[in-house]
Amino acid sequence: MPIIPFNIKDIIYAKTVETSRLEFKAGLSEPTLRQVTATICAFANDFHNLNGGYIILGIEENEGVAQLPPLGIEPEKLDEFQKRIRGQCNRLNPEYYPIIEPLDFEGKKIIAIWCPAGEARPYQAPIVRGDSKEYAYFIRQGSETAEAKGAIREELLRLTSRIPFDDRAMYDLTFETLEQSLVRRFLREIRSKLSESNQPFLDTCLDLRLVRKVNGHFAPLHFALLFFTQKPDEFFAGAKAEIAQFGDDSGGSLIEEQHFSGPIDEQIRGILRFLENSTANMTQKDPNQAVALRSVAFPYAAMEEAIVNAFYHRGYDNSTEPVKIYLYPDRMEIISYPGPVPGIKPEHLVAGNKVPPVANRNRRVGDFLKQLGLAEMRNTGIPTIFKEMKNNGSPAPSFDFDEDRTYFRAVLPAHPKYVIIHAIREAAYLWTTGQKNEAFQRLAEAKHLPESGMVWAQMIDYKSQMGDLTGAELEWKELNGRPEILDKTPAAKVMARAFSIGNERQKALEILRNIRNLPMDAYQLTETALLYKNLNDFESAHKLFQNNISVILQDPRGLNEFADVKLSLAKIAYQQYNKVVNRRLLMESADLYRRAIQLTQDDVRKGWCFFRLAEIFQHLKRPGGEIEAAFRQSIGLLPDEKIVSEKYVEWQNRKN
Repeated sequence: MPIIPFNIKDIIYAKTVETSRLEFKAGLSEPTLRQVTATICAFANDFHNLNGGYIILGIEENEGVAQLPPLGIEPEKLDEFQKRIRGQCNRLNPEYYPIIEPLDFEGKKIIAIWCPAGEARPYQAPIVRGDSKEYAYFIRQGSETAEAKGAIREELLRLTSRIPFDDRAMYDLTFETLEQSLVRRFLREIRSKLSESNQPFLDTCLDLRLVRKVNGHFAPLHFALLFFTQKPDEFFAGAKAEIAQFGDDSGGSLIEEQHFSGPIDEQIRGILRFLENSTANMTQKDPNQAVALRSVAFPYAAMEEAIVNAFYHRGYDNSTEPVKIYLYPDRMEIISYPGPVPGIKPEHLVAGNKVPPVANRNRRVGDFLKQLGLAEMRNTGIPTIFKEMKNNGSPAPSFDFDEDRTYFRAVLPAHPKYVIIHAIREAAYLWTTGQKNEAFQRLAEAKHLPESGMVWAQMIDYKSQMGDLTGAELEWKELNGRPEILDKTPAAKVMARAFSIGNERQKALEILRNIRNLPMDAYQLTETALLYKNLNDFESAHKLFQNNISVILQDPRGLNEFADVKLSLAKIAYQQYNKVVNRRLLMESADLYRRAIQLTQDDVRKGWCFFRLAEIFQHLKRPGGEIEAAFRQSIGLLPDEKIVSEKYVEWQNRKN
């Protein structure tokens, strides 16, 4: 007996099926039986090419949602209900027989009725009008069953006389063309009870409706060839995909190209893995930062929706073009062929507008993608893309197609930070390979963005590396005249460092003292303080550390550098004959070195901290044993540092 091959729990909870394709009935009274018959007819007519639907007996509903736990059906009534339903199906014109299966669900008996799209549609069901019995066409309108009248009736007769391409049979092939391993994998993935069945492969294909009997043999349906063969593009030339990544906006600089083939669900997953690895989590290291600048270029859910839609809604009958994904520095374009079905207009593809419930191009492709959890429910894909892009802080997506509907294109603008990271990454490659003018040009393309502070910093850094301090300063002055640039701190630090290296101490200090948005992580804080330190402005470095001491308490490097600053200030106080301040700074410095020693895993850092402690202990006139111990620790950790051993010998000589 045929069974429902899909996971019934996922169906009842509407995880893999839209609520418009579900109907729940508590029992089977005569009025309910007439309603069930009309709904079976409507699902069989499949007006919107959704591949029918499901009726569940034994569960109440509220506004199309199952009310659980189920009421259930008395076991002795199961056979009676099934016979009554089959009797009504005999009265459909033409006859139509859904899959009817009694099931155990949450401790109760229920009956599930699977009503796939009928092969002989349109169907009529008997209806009572006054004292006479007539036949009428029924369709689903949202989650309701309604009689098809007037223009809708005419449209039904016109549309349903054709079987969608993906649900047609490939007459010259047999069911053996399908690969058992791929079918079994699908069944395991959707948690179907068929995955544990030992029945013949043909029976499994029949249960899944992957084949149809044609001229004495069972021929595979087109959609089955797309999912369950290793090379579907041998049967449908467009059943493949390609990704091209370009280094510029015009597509003239091809960086990388990837090709995808195989079952279309595997192609989708492979494409998403590639895109997530290559674009979704881009990082760019600021030469003056330890923490990398991170950006989500394209939100995963938006990419997934756009790419799944390209495979779901494309045509496989007469288009030889693959699904194309083009990656540019500032956007991703997903293109499929041909364009949308009639009824979709450009204004439907704008944020806030709804896509009308037009007939699907590929009802079986969509059904299986939903079973696999890849496709969203009906008409939710484009709104999801808009929502995910907005939540990510990305510009709004756009969708377009030409007048002749030969293609459909989804454009996902890159997150502004990704555009910046891409520009910096490409410039770094060009700089390293000696193409310095091209590197500057690539950076210049992203300088207009409000988040482009890192771009300006890189531009200043490159010019200072070339010895062009004047050019670097011009970039800095231009940046200061651009109030729309949000964060000038990275560029300020790079410019200050360039002035420091160029012996322009006052200019460097002026920039540092005017920084307003100081970084608050330990690495950046320490780097900024080091700029002050290298300019011999120990007071400013000390103030920066002191005001943000909580930031570096667990950072050995920051503690080490803060201790060095205090030690430098102690020496200045000593030269100024301020012994009280000198002693206090020496003691505070020693405490910081001790804490750095406790926290660090770096033996070199630990060795230098012990060396500084030995120096401080001498000034504080601590017992010789403490000084000896500090020197011994330092020598053990830094055996090749001559200055350590020389200072130890000097101390020994003075002591003796």
